[in-house]
Amino acid sequence: MKIASKSLDFSWISMLFLVLTAGSMIFVFFRKEMLYFAFFLFSTLFFIKNLYKRELIIFLKLTILFLSFLIINFLFASTSQSLQKLFANIVIFTTSIFSAMYYYRNENKKLFIDHLYFVLKLILIHSLISFFIYPLIKPFIFEISNSRYDCYTFLNLFFYLKNTHSLSVVGIDFVRNQGIFWEPGVLQIFLNLLLFIIAFIKKKKGLLFWITVLAILTTFSTTGLVVMFIQLLLSFGSEVKKNIFFLPFTILSIFLLYNITKKNISDKLHGSGQYSFQARLFDLVQPFYMVSQNPMTGVGLDDEKFIKIRQNPSFSLSLKTIDFTNVKEKGSTNSIMFFLAAAGIPFTLLILLMLYFQNFIIEKRKWFFIFIFISLMTEPIMLRPFFLTFVMSGGIYLFNKFRWKIY
Repeated sequence: MKIASKSLDFSWISMLFLVLTAGSMIFVFFRKEMLYFAFFLFSTLFFIKNLYKRELIIFLKLTILFLSFLIINFLFASTSQSLQKLFANIVIFTTSIFSAMYYYRNENKKLFIDHLYFVLKLILIHSLISFFIYPLIKPFIFEISNSRYDCYTFLNLFFYLKNTHSLSVVGIDFVRNQGIFWEPGVLQIFLNLLLFIIAFIKKKKGLLFWITVLAILTTFSTTGLVVMFIQLLLSFGSEVKKNIFFLPFTILSIFLLYNITKKNISDKLHGSGQYSFQARLFDLVQPFYMVSQNPMTGVGLDDEKFIKIRQNPSFSLSLKTIDFTNVKEKGSTNSIMFFLAAAGIPFTLLILLMLYFQNFIIEKRKWFFIFIFISLMTEPIMLRPFFLTFVMSGGIYLFNKFRWKIY
């Protein structure tokens, strides 16, 4: 795992801050500061170099397109929206446009993968230290919180959810691994992204590959295990085609990981994790009721107003233990369904179309889209500059493909 070679080259710092906007603990506690810093960082990186006419035209097109959608959503939402929330969303979308335009340049396009790969390895190392050091630092952790979130920490370096699942190995207690992120489900997305890069872009099956698999297992995330299992099937399948002698090892590895994944899914459906599954099912189904009444513009992207709107009796569902007392004062865990209900069908289709045509990762493009789609369906992370950067790259690609010849 080569880290030192990049130690004197700090150009990857911009990618680090982009990743940190996607649900890191720094973002949780310093959201505004992180957003403004990312905005000024990528706007500076974009404008510091002389701009080509076509580059500036695409930037203006993307900005006008998304500002139009955001303003229409603000004006025609079913309830009054906060100007502060609108401004925050404008900052998020414009930051994403700046970052996508910066990394889309020919000299930077390869750097996107290189920088992301390096940052993800740092996240991997931190997450493993965080997981295995827990038994030693457990007596010294303390609680930190804000109005929306609380957890335990050790020196603000390692973080652990309150009341999370634990695992005891020979009398030593471990808890779910969330790394630098607010929830293990977010960490698994980045670890699976690292696994994707290793398996399908770098095409390596060395120590780093298996360490990443181990780290994903420590998140105890059902979605993470399912995504990892599919990636291993795809990866090992290509290896077997090249070398039939790899088949026995492939079968053994997949069998072991299948049983771990199956047990985790069973727990979510029938065991102690049943409520988590039902809550996610609620977040999947309820937005259909909401969008049916506001199909074009949604109920509004103001997340605080969304929480109140979803408690409306007309959107009520009965899913065994789930009722509105369970979801009171809670947002949606499903980014895509939240966006569908909040922003309407046209805006959501535009986002998904551009995400499909993202142009930063072209290897296994269809699987990458499915992987990100699944991730967005299970975590409230879509309206983050990191993920929207992929969306904006798809917008750049489409504008380039269908541009008028005079450009």
